[in-house]
Amino acid sequence: MTTPGIDEEKRQRIIRASIDEFREGYALASTNEIVRKAGVSKGLLFHYFGNKKNLFLEVFKECAANLQEKLLTFQEADPGNIPSDIFDRLTRLALVKLRLFQADPALYQFLAAAIQDSPDDIKQELQTFINTAAEDGIATLLTGVDLSGLRPGIDPAKALRLIQLVMDGLLRDYIGKEDFASLDWNKEVAQFNEYMDMLRRGLGKQES
Repeated sequence: MTTPGIDEEKRQRIIRASIDEFREGYALASTNEIVRKAGVSKGLLFHYFGNKKNLFLEVFKECAANLQEKLLTFQEADPGNIPSDIFDRLTRLALVKLRLFQADPALYQFLAAAIQDSPDDIKQELQTFINTAAEDGIATLLTGVDLSGLRPGIDPAKALRLIQLVMDGLLRDYIGKEDFASLDWNKEVAQFNEYMDMLRRGLGKQES
């Protein structure tokens, strides 16, 4: 997002330097290193963002918004091939995320570290933002999804939450791998499909 009165080229240099520095954890991150990598003065950084915490939150929100935008762009670019089945739709979205992660590992390692390793007060603010963004984003990404494949008696909202938790857990596991950028794509797709088949057998209607 562009902020009035800010040189956007310098701001983006700060954002990228912050991603690289914060992905090792909030406590370990140094604003001195951020300004060195960005090639700007420390006074400029604090003029733009106020303090380390505000910088961190701003970078997180921008990265999360960029991810959401890329997911929506991918979906809108190929509307004829969007699966309606809930299991197939969420598998597809998870695999798109994995491709995006492979294209920019540092950015998504930062997102994972931010959620897992932030101080409690920051983590609460992140969670509030995530919950609000998720409500808006998931509603759009799941427009037209078919829940009829769920077993009778299964609460659709809880089933959706469970599937999302499993997919998010798998993605966090992949992000944490040292060789993340060179993962075997075919192998990962097969593994994602295997996990989703397990969920489908547990939550979906049983064939007679």
